[in-house]
Amino acid sequence: MPVHHGSGSEIFYVGDEFFRALWRYRAELAPVYWLLGCLLAGWWLHASHPSWWPLPIVAGLIGLVLLTFRPAALITRYPLLSRWRVRIWGTGFITTVSAWLAAATIAGPTAGPMRLIALLATAVFAVPWIWREDRARLTKVRILRDRFPNTADAAGLTGATMVSAVIDRWGWTARIKLRRGQHWTDAVNAIPKLESAFGSRIGSLRAEPVNDDAAAFTLRMIEIDPHAEPIEWTPTPAKRATSIRRPLTIGVFEDGTEINVSFLRKHAMIGGATDSGKSGVLNVIIARIAECNDTALWGIDLKEGMELSPWSKVLSRPVATNSDAAETLLSAAIDELERRAQFLTSSGQREWTPEPDAPALYVIIDEYAELSKRAQKLADSISRRGRALCINLVIATQRPTQKSMGEGSALRSQMNIRICLRVNERPDVDLILGAGKLASGWDTTKFDAPGKYLISAPGLDTPRRGRAHRMTDTDVQATASQHARQPDTHADTAPAGSPQSRSDGPEEGRATAGTPRGISGPEMALWAALRNAPPEGVTIADLRTATGLSRTGLYRRLSTLRTGQQATQVRHGRWRSTQPDRTGTGAPPPAEGDSQ
Repeated sequence: MPVHHGSGSEIFYVGDEFFRALWRYRAELAPVYWLLGCLLAGWWLHASHPSWWPLPIVAGLIGLVLLTFRPAALITRYPLLSRWRVRIWGTGFITTVSAWLAAATIAGPTAGPMRLIALLATAVFAVPWIWREDRARLTKVRILRDRFPNTADAAGLTGATMVSAVIDRWGWTARIKLRRGQHWTDAVNAIPKLESAFGSRIGSLRAEPVNDDAAAFTLRMIEIDPHAEPIEWTPTPAKRATSIRRPLTIGVFEDGTEINVSFLRKHAMIGGATDSGKSGVLNVIIARIAECNDTALWGIDLKEGMELSPWSKVLSRPVATNSDAAETLLSAAIDELERRAQFLTSSGQREWTPEPDAPALYVIIDEYAELSKRAQKLADSISRRGRALCINLVIATQRPTQKSMGEGSALRSQMNIRICLRVNERPDVDLILGAGKLASGWDTTKFDAPGKYLISAPGLDTPRRGRAHRMTDTDVQATASQHARQPDTHADTAPAGSPQSRSDGPEEGRATAGTPRGISGPEMALWAALRNAPPEGVTIADLRTATGLSRTGLYRRLSTLRTGQQATQVRHGRWRSTQPDRTGTGAPPPAEGDSQ
C-alpha cells in the first residue's frame, strides 16, 4: 500500500506539472491549440449540426468588420493591434479559420485534403506568431518570474513572489507580494540590490506602492529609457477652447502617459540644481497657463528679465526686473486679492470662479530667493490668502531653505504642486517635496538629463518619473505671439507703498472702482457701480460704460443679481444694489481688526 500510495502521488505531481507547463507556455503552444480547436470544432459541427455551416462565415465577417472599422476600441484592449502588420495577420487568420470551419462543417474535418490544409495554414500563421518582435521579451519576463524567488532572496527580500508580469513599451511591469512583516518601503531600500540581482543597468528599476496592500508593490523595469531623448513641445490646437478649470499637460511619464495636473486654485514650486531644467519646466507651465482663456499672468524675474522677457506678450504687466518693481507688482496683487475678497464677501460667494472676463491670476517668480524681505512677506501673504480667490504663485528656486524662503514664512507649506528636478544633495529632495519624501523613494539625485523630475500634487502621490517637453526659443516666441494678451493700461508704475501705487481711489472712476482692467473684470465693476449708486439708481448707459458689457450681457447679469436679491430696479432704466455702499470701494468696509 505505501508503494502504491507513493506512485499515485508521483503521478499526480507529474500530471500537475504537465498541465502547469501547458498553461505557462500557452503563448508558445498557441498554434497547436489552434489546430486542435479547429479539428474538434469541425468534428462537432459536422457530426451534430452540418446545416450550421453559415455560422463560421458570419462569425468571421463580424470579426473582419470589427478589425476594419472599429480598430480603436480593440486597440484599447489589445495594444498589439496598433501595428498594421498585426492587423493584416489577424485579417488572414480570421478569414482562413472561418472558411475552413465552414468547409469542415459540410464535408468533415478529415475529408480529402482538409487535414493537410489545416496543417499548412497552422504552419503559415505560426511562423509570424512565434517570431513576432516581442516574443523574446515575453520569454525573458517568464524566466524572470520563475527565477524571482532566488532574485528576491539575493536582494534581501526572502519570501517575496512575483504575482504577475506584463510587457509594456519600454520594459515590463510586475506585481510583487512580500512576505508577512515586510513593507513596500523595504523594497525601495533594496532597489540597488535588486538591480544587481537582475543584472540590469543602474536606475532601471522603479518601485511603486499598491494602495490596498502595504505588503505589495509594483516593480517596473525600464529597459529602454523613454526619456533618453527630449520630448518635443506639442501646443494645444488653436481651435480648442482651453480653461484653467481643466488639468494642464506639463510632461510625460515613463510609461508614455501624459502628466496632467490641475492648477486651479493651487500654488506651485519648482526646485532643482543649476542646469537641471527649471527654466524649461517653467516655460512649459507658462505656456499651458497662457493657452487658457480665463487666466492672467504677471512675472517677476530678477535676472534682468532673461527668463521671462520672451513671454512679455502674454504678461498683463511688464516683467518686474528689480526689487522695487517686484514689490510694486506683489503689492498690486495684494490689492487685487483684497478687492476680490471684499467682492465675494459682499456678494455672498466663497470662491472665485475664473472666467475670460474675470481671470485667475498667476504670479510667476523666477529665483524666489533673490526677492527682498518685503517682497517675500507680500508673497507669503498671497500664498496664505490667494487660493480661494484664484490668485496663485508659481515660483522657481534652487534650494527652498527656511532662510531663502524668508524667516517665519509659511509659503513653502502652501505649495500644493511641487516639482523636484535633479538635486546635488539628497536632503534637498525633502526641502522641495516635503519631509519624508526621500525615505519613501522620491530621489532625484541620479537624474541624468535636464527636464527630468518627480512631481507631488493632489492625485500624484507616488514617485513616478516624468520629463517636461522641450520648448525651443522659437516655440516660446510662437506660443507667446499666439496667446498674446492685452496689456493692463492701469498697471502701477510708482514705487511700492507710494500713494500712486494703489489704484483703488475714486479718481480711477466710479466705473471700475479702482479695478485693473483685464484682471478683476466687469463683474466686480458692475457690483461696485451698483453699490456706489445714489438712491435714484444708476442708468444702463453708465453701467455699460463701467463694465464694457453689451446690453444683452448686462441685462443677464442684472437679472441674476435681482434673482439673488442683491440688486433692484429703482425705476425704468435705473438700478442699484439692495445694500448701497458709500465707502467708494464697491464693498462693505472691513471689520475692525482686519488687515488692509
